[in-house]
Amino acid sequence: MAVILGILGAFSSLADGNLVGIVLSAVFLAGGVVLLKRSGDGGRAGRPASVPRDAR
Repeated sequence: MAVILGILGAFSSLADGNLVGIVLSAVFLAGGVVLLKRSGDGGRAGRPASVPRDAR
C-alpha cells in the first residue's frame, strides 16, 4: 500500500512542482519497498539453515 501511495504521490507532486511532496513520496516508496522485502521469505523456506557435519 505504501508503494502505491508513493507512486501516486510522486506523480501528483511532479505535476504541481512540489518538492516537499516529491521527497515525502520517495520516503513512502522506499519504506514500502523495505517492508515488502522484509515480509517475504526470500526463497529460504525450503532450504535448511545449516548442514550437519556428516553431510559435508
